[in-house]
Amino acid sequence: MKPITQSIPLVALLLAVIATGGCVSTRETVYRDVERAKVEFESDGAARLFYEAFTRSPEFRNRNQKTSSFNIPVVFHHHRTEKDSENTSFNEAVRRCDTNRDSRITEQEARIYTELVSGKK
Repeated sequence: MKPITQSIPLVALLLAVIATGGCVSTRETVYRDVERAKVEFESDGAARLFYEAFTRSPEFRNRNQKTSSFNIPVVFHHHRTEKDSENTSFNEAVRRCDTNRDSRITEQEARIYTELVSGKK
């Protein structure tokens, strides 16, 4: 059993933190960035179709986000948010659109991707 005198400094420190409102709080946002996929387009029309569909796609709107918090009431609070970058969304859209995986998006692939995004197919 600990003598009472050894726990007094710890109790005093805790009371001092509480009395002075000494809550330590941190908040950070981390962006998980990846290199953008190298892709070429068969034509300007294919690029336009792809980018218009991409801005309406679930990949663009619903980028992954992960949030975590750790709390010790009145003493410590840590909040961390991790978000995928736009490149992650773009790469996923390219993967869905470029069906033959040749890193070249044709007008036909862009039309199919547009139909997938709009829910017509």
